[in-house]
Amino acid sequence: MYYRTVLVYHTLTLGRCQPGPATPRPAIGQHREKVAEPRARRPLSDLQRGCRRPNNPTRARLSRAKKGEDMLTAKQARVRDLFKAQRAHTHIVRLCEFGDRFVGTAGDRGAIGYVEGEFAKLGLDISRTPIKVPGFVDVETRLVVGGKAFEAVAAYYTPSTRAAGVTAEVVYAGTGEAQEYDGLDVRGKIVLIQERGLGYARFWLGTFAAEAARRGAVGMIVVHPMPWPYRMSIEAGNSKIENRFLAEQVPAVCVSAVAGQDIMWGLGRGGDAARATLTVRTEIPEVESLFLVGRSPGADPGLPAVLLEAHRDNGIAPGANDNASGSGVLLELARVLSGIEHQRDLYFVSSTAEEGVTQGAWSFVGQRKDDLIPNLKAMLNLDMIGVGGRLNLVEVGLWPDCDPIQHPEWLNVLLEEIAADMGYHLGRMTAEWGVAEEARYIAAGVPSAWFWKPDDPYYHSVYDTPDKIDGNSLKAVGDIAGAAAIFLADE
Repeated sequence: MYYRTVLVYHTLTLGRCQPGPATPRPAIGQHREKVAEPRARRPLSDLQRGCRRPNNPTRARLSRAKKGEDMLTAKQARVRDLFKAQRAHTHIVRLCEFGDRFVGTAGDRGAIGYVEGEFAKLGLDISRTPIKVPGFVDVETRLVVGGKAFEAVAAYYTPSTRAAGVTAEVVYAGTGEAQEYDGLDVRGKIVLIQERGLGYARFWLGTFAAEAARRGAVGMIVVHPMPWPYRMSIEAGNSKIENRFLAEQVPAVCVSAVAGQDIMWGLGRGGDAARATLTVRTEIPEVESLFLVGRSPGADPGLPAVLLEAHRDNGIAPGANDNASGSGVLLELARVLSGIEHQRDLYFVSSTAEEGVTQGAWSFVGQRKDDLIPNLKAMLNLDMIGVGGRLNLVEVGLWPDCDPIQHPEWLNVLLEEIAADMGYHLGRMTAEWGVAEEARYIAAGVPSAWFWKPDDPYYHSVYDTPDKIDGNSLKAVGDIAGAAAIFLADE
């Protein structure tokens, strides 16, 4: 997972969201305010009208659910009984053992072998869709300030310094916005900027690194508000692949809040205490990997299919929540659902190159636009579901370079109703500065939903370990997504 988020909470009644107009899109770097007033109904999109067709079973189900009837079918109850969070967690542990699973790495290849083996055990029809995308290898990252070494994590896709590193004075540049440089001479210097608040406001570091480069800086240090550093991205944070990277950049690393305090204390002293040597060696090769697809055939394969997806790559090892959690639930759902009769085909997709701007999903959807994609009824995305607060459905996603991405209301409502029938609660939220893989499917006309718990304090850090995973959350997502998939597959 890879973007800053701000939750937009909605009042829920009987598991349903009070509808209303889209909230105005915030400027880059600004926070979205909580919605305080009830909102008027939005016009229905074509996707939303899908549940209002005459004689539509989905509409009939929601109508009966309003009356308080128990709407769980025997198959949905069986999914709930069969899904075991412990099994999902075992998959999480195994995937984390492969270490760095960034696209194209040895860990990615190991994870492919593991997932393919699990699909084979279940007797799924397995297919592979190859992709070729930019990879990333952090060969060496070192930061010494005032003679003291600090733990630092290089942003992925950051350029390298020269072999000996760069040695220069460190200059504080606030939050790194353009106005922070007014009256500040950073030519030939390393800038220090802060992420303020508990979000990930500087995750997409590209625009800030570009501003530093234009001002003549030779490096960048970002202070994370947590007591550990995390992996950021030098990407610009745009949806369109051609807008992924900016031309001007500087080598950039992240340090913890604790390290940031020490470094700023040195800046106050001045002299040698304010000088740093930053060494970054990275490789950004074109790499090959694949989307692994397992199909559980339905009784009527001519009907549009249902697809569940989870990315197996991580931003930094071990990547338990992001996203071994989704992958573990996907594998357990494959076991459960493939053992229950269903009318439509069910697809289980293990994806990669999600880290960054989901170029992997963009490539996969583009390659399968003539066969698989037009024949999908719905897609469910499982991404970062094991750590944090409330479990949410994304309602709208924002990229700086495209219109807001509306997620189909009828599908979110269906998931909320199923969750309520099972005694679970789902929230709604807006994802700022980016959406996950389901957005690539939505762009291709496939109704899609995303289960997400965005407030993971260990995000993209070495502390994203299996012991942090909440098995109860895995169970909730598995039950809801599995019950929805079997319902849609039989509709």
